[in-house]
Amino acid sequence: MIRNRSIGTIALIGVFAAACDSAAPTQPLATQRAASMAKVGESCAVDVGATERPLPAFHELEGWLGDAIDAAGSSVNCGQTRSLDAKMEALAKALDQNPPNFAAACGISGSIVSEVSALVQTGRLDMPEFTPPFPGGPTNVLAAAQALNERWCAAARGELEGPQA
Repeated sequence: MIRNRSIGTIALIGVFAAACDSAAPTQPLATQRAASMAKVGESCAVDVGATERPLPAFHELEGWLGDAIDAAGSSVNCGQTRSLDAKMEALAKALDQNPPNFAAACGISGSIVSEVSALVQTGRLDMPEFTPPFPGGPTNVLAAAQALNERWCAAARGELEGPQA
């Protein structure tokens, strides 16, 4: 199932333009998709659940990752899905701290990029296309994961100001 592309576009525009809206709570996208996991079942889903802080970029990445796993052309097995879920759980914990642990987020999100890239290269993960949130912005889960990894690593190096989750 591919979610409404305008929702993803709006969320990513806000994420990449303003980095994070800490005033408004977000509904985790994985919670919205939990019922649609007929392909692999709930135990084999990327579903981090609610976070203490609003993390729109993280939750959008989580939703896009779930959409890619659910895509008809994907053949990601339960073990691979659980591996990605464990990495996303660790990433959520790093970003949900006050202040966020961007050094940990940089490393963890880098491992997510590596795993997603390997799944794409071996043909096991389909790459549904989304409307970019801004001109030249990411159009699939791998590009979004790479962009967010770069952003969180820049925050870890102190190169960005303000919230970056």
